[in-house]
Amino acid sequence: MVVMKLNRITCLLAIIIVGSVITQSNCFDVRSLDAIKIDPKHSALQHDEITRHRSHSIHQLFNSSALAGTDTAPLSNISYHFSSQYAASFYVQYYGTWTNTQISIINTLIANIGNTTWFNIQKTYYYQATDTSPKVNTAGPLTLGGAWILSSGLGNALTGTIIPNRFIYYINNGILPNDPGGIYLWLNSASVTESNSVINGSFLTNYCGYHYRFQITGINYMYGFIGNAGRFIGQGCDPSAINPTLSPNDDLGVDAMASIIAHEIVEAMSDPFGNAWYDSNGAENADKCAWNFGTVSQSPNGANYNLLAGGRYYLIQQNWNAILQACAQSA
Repeated sequence: MVVMKLNRITCLLAIIIVGSVITQSNCFDVRSLDAIKIDPKHSALQHDEITRHRSHSIHQLFNSSALAGTDTAPLSNISYHFSSQYAASFYVQYYGTWTNTQISIINTLIANIGNTTWFNIQKTYYYQATDTSPKVNTAGPLTLGGAWILSSGLGNALTGTIIPNRFIYYINNGILPNDPGGIYLWLNSASVTESNSVINGSFLTNYCGYHYRFQITGINYMYGFIGNAGRFIGQGCDPSAINPTLSPNDDLGVDAMASIIAHEIVEAMSDPFGNAWYDSNGAENADKCAWNFGTVSQSPNGANYNLLAGGRYYLIQQNWNAILQACAQSA
């Protein structure tokens, strides 16, 4: 997760994979993984996550009562349980049909959110090797290690363990960087559905996104999934109570993804495997503030926003401050 504050990077290599070329876009920092051969299911996917992590690594659908204050975050404090944290470089895979503008909205967020006061909340979290070791706080900023466009060769309905299996295949074949300390993000376009047999749920029915793990030669890797609800606005994975018909970047689906991406980013950093930072109910930091947006302002197009990053406007949920033990919009 190479710090990339620029909108463009130069690709020096073209890699031939099963007769196809991985190319670099001239306009955006994305590479193409067109026509990569599909591998069979990989036995390295882990099925033994603890129950707490199964239920709380997901970003739940919107609950309208949350904004009314009747279903707010659990009141118990979040605490540290002496496990690992990630110094996050992010490797982003765009699957399906994406426009350059949509990719720019997300890449700009990931490349710049680590420099915002919103991300300062994440710096209230720390890592310790043991209970007597020095505390090492999250420092930031986040880094965008790369972004790739994937072909739609897997179809428009991703099921089972396709997504983690793809990551295993891409890493093993040198297509993606091999970084156990990074976080691999899989982003579906609005035309693609998703279900996961390990999470035991599906996008738009049980969750809006999640973070989980896979293994390669016994080493844990972190990945996250976020879907695009652009065809299903108002059905639980977008802030339709605040921005029902207009969003800061004029794309309701992608703008909704931005908040869910931020949610999964900070959870994957502070609680990558479900055993580091969580409260007595098993909720991770962003879970405790899901769908709470705090004070909003109007962007130039009239939509509501609460974060400016890289020259773009976003509506991003609050995060839990581990010192104040409360949801916050900045620190």
